[in-house]
Amino acid sequence: MKQFYKTNTITHNLLSLTGFKSMIIFSLLVESPKSYKEIQQHIKEHEYLHEDLSVDALRIYINTLKNFGCNIKRINDNGTYKYTIDDHPFQLKIDDSQAQSIIKIYKTISKSIDVNDLIILQSFFKKISIHITNEDLKNKLNNLSPISNIDINLIKQLKHYAENTTEITIYYNSAISGRKNITVLTDKINVENGKLYIYGFNSEHNNYAKFLVSRIIKIVSVNLSKKTLPGQEYTVGYEYTKDINEEFETLENEKIISETNNKLIVELTSRSKFELIQRIMFLSKKCKVLYPEDFKSDIIATLKKMKEGYFEK
Repeated sequence: MKQFYKTNTITHNLLSLTGFKSMIIFSLLVESPKSYKEIQQHIKEHEYLHEDLSVDALRIYINTLKNFGCNIKRINDNGTYKYTIDDHPFQLKIDDSQAQSIIKIYKTISKSIDVNDLIILQSFFKKISIHITNEDLKNKLNNLSPISNIDINLIKQLKHYAENTTEITIYYNSAISGRKNITVLTDKINVENGKLYIYGFNSEHNNYAKFLVSRIIKIVSVNLSKKTLPGQEYTVGYEYTKDINEEFETLENEKIISETNNKLIVELTSRSKFELIQRIMFLSKKCKVLYPEDFKSDIIATLKKMKEGYFEK
């Protein structure tokens, strides 16, 4: 403890390695059935442990968990014996008010969250939902995540392709034109307004676009040839006037340049002019475009078209 107060750093000297390894093995067996070999591999590759654990030592850890009240079963998985915990005394109890609080917090953070964190939270919610007795709350919690009804493997594939700017063809269920193949040079995968999108260059319309991942039925093909995104990236500066006590939430592609009293100067960057216009229109009268001049003209033209639509006879 003295070392921690002095350095504010956790080291092996501050850990009970026996207790820590017990917790790791416990979490592995609760997650899914594991063989001795799989547990040994995990311990060896763990960022803090890197330890070769013998089978005899593993037996001791498993027997210790049994002594703590864990119901550990051994199953035969195609000739390989695996161990799993189907009941234990460390059950989590969540009442209705606590579940409601979890839902409120998640709705706030899910507006802009990293995809990796989203996948982890999805798994977490599935685990804690079994401890909620209110069926309505349980269903809400299970369907709260933007990826609750999306194949996790599909999300991981799309993330990999986006990180490597890979061209893929997706079978997409468009709300306007129905099911069809669309070829996209992927750029990023991101949560926006509580929905998961894949972004990239759409060869069909020759523009930068975004597609709801929930509408992707499958990946049809992958082009592994190296390509670069065509077109240019646009940067728009705007002034935003906040209300008293208002919390202004920036998007992933925005940054606050300066703040004076209730006025913010914000820069927004995107390859899609349509996306930029959408953001400015969403912020409405609180927002004033500062630069560049040609984008100011685009906003004025959009507003004029909207006005003409209201005054048409």
